[in-house]
Amino acid sequence: MRVPKKFTEKEKDWIQHKLLEEGRRRFAASGLRKTSVEDLTKACGIAQGSFYLFFASKEVLFYQLLLEEEQRIRVTLLESYLAEDVVAKESIKRFMLEAFRLLSESPLMKQMYLEGDFEQLVRKLPAEMLERNFAEDRDALMPVIRRWQASGLLAGTRPELIVGMLRSLLLLSLHKKEIGEAVFDETIALLIDLITEGMLANQDAGRG
Repeated sequence: MRVPKKFTEKEKDWIQHKLLEEGRRRFAASGLRKTSVEDLTKACGIAQGSFYLFFASKEVLFYQLLLEEEQRIRVTLLESYLAEDVVAKESIKRFMLEAFRLLSESPLMKQMYLEGDFEQLVRKLPAEMLERNFAEDRDALMPVIRRWQASGLLAGTRPELIVGMLRSLLLLSLHKKEIGEAVFDETIALLIDLITEGMLANQDAGRG
């Protein structure tokens, strides 16, 4: 087996940047399963074994790119939502629908959620990485959760459960084919409407 060469710090920075750039392009076009480590290293002009000096696996590279994409989506989503003055039914629905829209427009997220790469990612990534991702989602969504609870929505509910509810809703995109592609968008819109109605009913009951 060819021994990976040693790189200067400048070369390491360039290769890491190039692997991320090439990974984003290839994963978005072909997905995780159809992209090999060899595909990535050839494009960067390094030996296949050298890949593991930078990433433990192609799944870890994919995951790092997903974290960057999730951060971009969170910033866009939260800036828009938190700029609104009042917590109301329509604003909550817009928040959830916008999350779906941003995910569906992201090539990386689409590959993960719609093309079945999610299962491979869960199998291959260390459990602590996935747990950290849940914690990051919870922390990022805390301004929204605090806003809801201050308005009486899901008051007293643990933030982790609210994050779990939102993640569960988004994970339904994994089952678009089973739900039925022709009715998927309308089904999600109806489900979001029912969730929102339930949150508001809970709020009204708490005031009674």
